Amino acid sequence: MIEELELKINYHFRNKEILRNALVHKSYNEGVKKGTINNERLEFLGDSVINLIVTDLLFKRFKKSSEGDLSKLKAHLVSTNFLFEIAESINLKDYVLLGKGEEKSGGRRNKKIISSLFEAMVGGIYIDSNFKLVSAIIGPFFKKFLESLVEKEVKINDYKSELQEILQRHRNILPLYEILEESGKPPHMTFTAAVYLSNQEIGRGAGKSKRQAEQNAAFNALEKIEEFINYEKLSEVFFLKND
Repeated sequence: MIEELELKINYHFRNKEILRNALVHKSYNEGVKKGTINNERLEFLGDSVINLIVTDLLFKRFKKSSEGDLSKLKAHLVSTNFLFEIAESINLKDYVLLGKGEEKSGGRRNKKIISSLFEAMVGGIYIDSNFKLVSAIIGPFFKKFLESLVEKEVKINDYKSELQEILQRHRNILPLYEILEESGKPPHMTFTAAVYLSNQEIGRGAGKSKRQAEQNAAFNALEKIEEFINYEKLSEVFFLKND
């Protein structure tokens, strides 16, 4: 199993135990004494490694793009959704070690678990090698997407549209946005926005413009949705109290 995964990622671990640890979800050791190895520490490390890899790629490719546009694109590339898609491309879910309860509840389809598994694996590669090598191994997963973009297409993230599409798919209700606070003086204003559904706040965000604040509020709502296995359980996130 280990060798098969190594072939898929084109990297062979010098210390196989690191990769084995990266594949162990915390639920796998349910009932076992506290302190048993799982992949949470490697996940923590891998998250930072991925952020640096993606930041480096964006900085070098989009030389004329603003910090704000690069930040939005980076948020997309390191999101649960995008990392889950990468993990799916190598069938990473087939290798995770889950507890019986998590297995029964569909843990292998849980975007958060599988995207975190990818982060742990990246952290493991970094520990087993160095940044230059892990960047060469992991970078191509992101380059494939970036190579399809041109400079003017960097502004791809429209979280408000994404949130509206998801909500209308499950409940034919439109989200409403409200600017809660304005602080500072032009041109250094900061706005805080909230997004509501049926009078219930589902997300909040801040930005240097009202539009940016609303986009960040929508992103915040989307991040909450991603804590669940899939969008089919949307009612458990926002609607349970209203039914």
